[in-house]
Amino acid sequence: MKRKGIIFFVAALLIMAVLGMGMVSADGGFELVESYPKDGAKNAAVENLGVKLTFSTSVDSTENRAANEGCFKIIGPDGSELPIKVYYNPKEEKQILVLYDSVTGGQLTAKSSETYQAIISGSLVDNEGNKLGEDITITFDSINQSRNTRIYMVVMLLMMAAMAFMTQRQARKKVEEAQEAQTKTEEVFNPYKEAKRTGKPVATIIAEHEKEVAKKEAKAKKDAKPYDDDYEDLDDFDFDNGNYKVKGPRRISEGGSTYITGRKALAEAKKAEEERLAKRRAKNKKK
Repeated sequence: MKRKGIIFFVAALLIMAVLGMGMVSADGGFELVESYPKDGAKNAAVENLGVKLTFSTSVDSTENRAANEGCFKIIGPDGSELPIKVYYNPKEEKQILVLYDSVTGGQLTAKSSETYQAIISGSLVDNEGNKLGEDITITFDSINQSRNTRIYMVVMLLMMAAMAFMTQRQARKKVEEAQEAQTKTEEVFNPYKEAKRTGKPVATIIAEHEKEVAKKEAKAKKDAKPYDDDYEDLDDFDFDNGNYKVKGPRRISEGGSTYITGRKALAEAKKAEEERLAKRRAKNKKK
């Protein structure tokens, strides 16, 4: 019996608790859920000064708008009440937007760290006629424009410095690449060295090199202009036919080129080898 009595007593307490919660929900279900800016917010913009309010129940009833007309205030830094306009969100029935009326009050001057207050009256009612119950005050400060300007200038200077550094670095890299390419182009061709590096016969290396040289010369001739502007003797130029009569063949070195062909490199290598062998023979004769 005692056990049954205890169970009955606990069940009765649970039922009372549930009923009590239902009563609290029915009486106090209408409340402010969220605001933007939040209470205590810093750096709020004053260009479109206002607060967006989100409640727990619907507040967009046309019948209640007249009753809620005087339930919102925005207080300026000097304590004066600012002119406002109240907007109801047609897509979100639980939201109300309270904005400063710049048409009536004029454009606000953006000063740093000025305190504004949005006050919601406890007389505000929702679509079901439930009252908010108590006044709610949301306090927020305006944006510190001078500090933000300094931060913006510092960021811009850092970005400009970074861009200048990257541009200088890319320019230096291009110069180095051009110098490296020029060095490789002007390097004297040595068939024996290339044969030792690749393991190919010297004759094959020379043939491949001559073929590459011929290809480059053909391309250079194809890309060359019909004539230059600095001919030494314009009397030999036939302006009617567009031809230039040369006096005779000229070597590449006479035109300023330092490139050495495969044949010349081979001849120089052979000459050096013969001189080395001649020195060895002379040394052996002395012995």
